[in-house]
Amino acid sequence: MTSLPSKTGVFDCPSQWRTVGTRVFRVVGRSLAPIVLCVIATIASAQSRVSEYDVKAAYLFNFGKFVRFTPPDAEIKRESFDICIVGDDPLGAPLDKLTANEALDGKPVRVVRLKTAGEARGCAIAYFGASEGTRVKSDLEALRGQPVLTVSDAGNFLQNGGMIKFVLHENHIRFAVNLDAVRNARLGLSSELLRVAISVNGESPAEVQP
Repeated sequence: MTSLPSKTGVFDCPSQWRTVGTRVFRVVGRSLAPIVLCVIATIASAQSRVSEYDVKAAYLFNFGKFVRFTPPDAEIKRESFDICIVGDDPLGAPLDKLTANEALDGKPVRVVRLKTAGEARGCAIAYFGASEGTRVKSDLEALRGQPVLTVSDAGNFLQNGGMIKFVLHENHIRFAVNLDAVRNARLGLSSELLRVAISVNGESPAEVQP
């Protein structure tokens, strides 16, 4: 996937939702729909000024704001909200900086690097880099039935049962969703987030390039 220039800037969201530098995508507020639309608009408009990995890190962190766990997270007994990277880690410092001292679902966010998908069963979000390649199918099988939001940019990720896939659409990084896979894992995604997905049926539209 083509990398985008590595620069940062100030964006057009309301001032209380605006940040600069390594935290350009952090948002706060009470109304979910304006927040998620601001998040997506900010990420989309920023992409000419930041790297591909800054954008993906921002999406990954913000997905945590719009996922709901069933049963409630309290019953899952997580002490932290773990965003886990399985295999090679292309996100690195951007994700670490973005999540530093942050909390999701009332729990401190941790970024955890793992060697195998089986180790991710206690994570809130699991990201599989493109390096997982042919292992993605077995990776997802290892997490089948677990309340873990799975995200990747690997080919055929949605078709193999993944939940959210990064795609390149009109030279911008966006995302497609496999809603059946989300529901099968007893998770929920906010309707506002689903409205701005490229698709929710588990397939990437023809005009979307992986």
